[in-house]
Formats: sequence, C-alpha cells, structure tokens
Amino acid sequence: MKYMSLDLGSKSCGIAVSDPYGQLIRGLKNLTFDALNYDQLTDTLKHLIDSEKIESIVIGYPLSLSGEEKTETNMAKRLKKALAKKTECPIELFDERFSSKRASAMMIEQNLSRKNRKERLDEMSAVIILTDYLTWKGNQNE
Repeated sequence: MKYMSLDLGSKSCGIAVSDPYGQLIRGLKNLTFDALNYDQLTDTLKHLIDSEKIESIVIGYPLSLSGEEKTETNMAKRLKKALAKKTECPIELFDERFSSKRASAMMIEQNLSRKNRKERLDEMSAVIILTDYLTWKGNQNE
C-alpha cells in the first residue's frame, strides 16, 4: 500500500510518500499556501494523491507533551475534513510529537545549511511522521 504523510503548518505543508510496499519513504516536497486556505491546499494535494497513486493518508496530529489537544490540533482536523471531501483514500491522524525537533537534528547531522534546513523542515518532519506511523502499524500487526 502506498502512503502519503502530511506535516501541516499555518502556511506550509510538508509531504512524504512511501513506495508501493510501504517500506521506503522519501520526502516529496514542501507546499506553501495562503494561511489556512485549505481549498487551495487540498486541490494541490488531490493532484499529488492521484499522480502518486496514494492509497492511504496520514496527517501529523500535534498534541501537547501530556497528550492533550492544543490549538494546532484543530488545523489537522480541519485539513482531514476538507481532504476527505476530495479523495476516497482513508485518512488518519497520527501523533507527531517531536517530529520537527527530530527532523531538525537529522538535518544538522547531515550538515545542511540553515537556509536548506528551514526550507525542508516540514518535508523531513513528514518523513518522520510516516516512518513512525508505519513502524507503529507494523507493531500492531504482530
């Protein structure tokens, strides 16, 4: 099954996709959009879902350290609802705590410039979200 993960911000969305077997993950791109304009974003995502032949979507779900919802959590819920109107793919929300910090640390280890890290942070966070999700899903099936 081919997966797509999304790391949503107020003006950008990082995207990662898996191979058809759900084993290899790559950052696809970082989309920018007008603040909270989900129509614009979902139109672009629908095109990518179709062109990449995506079968399942995972949206990073921002929770507080204690596991409670916070302000950004509603953004993920709104995107899920808006995207569900444009695709029949199943869409899941998945805990994204520490994904941005881990992505930043990973890019520092790779000696990427500060500018490059800033441009790719959401995309790399989406890679981490999808990696964590597929690991969790694999553990559920054991």
